[in-house]
Amino acid sequence: MLNEKEKNYYVKKKRTLLRQFDAATTIVKDILIAKFGEEKFKELTTEARNDFESLLPQIPYIGGKDNRLTESLVSATILLPLLRVFEKEGLNFDDIGKLTYEIFEVFYKVLPQTDDIFSEEYINQAKESAKNSKLRKYSGDWIFDFVEGDDKTFTWGVDFSECGVHKFYKGQGLEHLMPIVCIADFAMARAYGYGLTRTQTRAHGAPICDFRYIKDGSIPRAWPPDNLPEFKKK
Repeated sequence: MLNEKEKNYYVKKKRTLLRQFDAATTIVKDILIAKFGEEKFKELTTEARNDFESLLPQIPYIGGKDNRLTESLVSATILLPLLRVFEKEGLNFDDIGKLTYEIFEVFYKVLPQTDDIFSEEYINQAKESAKNSKLRKYSGDWIFDFVEGDDKTFTWGVDFSECGVHKFYKGQGLEHLMPIVCIADFAMARAYGYGLTRTQTRAHGAPICDFRYIKDGSIPRAWPPDNLPEFKKK
């Protein structure tokens, strides 16, 4: 059971997280204005910001700063109210996917890479995190296995049997848009200069998300996703 500090973790960080939301929407401002116009952009981002603030008490605590994936959960929660307003504006799945992937591309070009995911330190931490995930300390957390690479087809990987973002989106009634959210991983890999392959995801109903990272690899754009194995298996 969570203590009071853990229950209020995100609420206590409200000012910082709202600034993070504002920074994110500023980065992608031009894309959204091109799509909706400036006045509509202001209206939609204000609505999404209010929604994001209301979501703060609902974000699952998964260890705070001691868990690298906390930031992934926060980023996904910033995106969630934007997806809601896109649907409210009548955009269909493909329209939302195209727009959201463009947002990912701009966002990761601006956001600096903070970790070398191929460093010995990072990989050792990933192995330890995989072991710790099996303890199931927090219900909203990820559960995963570390996968040793062969240094030919991939450097290292992880198999997620549970995804914190997927669980949170499902609880918010947006599970149907998770396949779009998941392709952020490809936009990130492309922006940061490494390869990523994945044949299945929990978002498409598979038992695992099988990430395989390739040092010095490269990947094409992931939208439209016609050539992504995870979409072909849906």
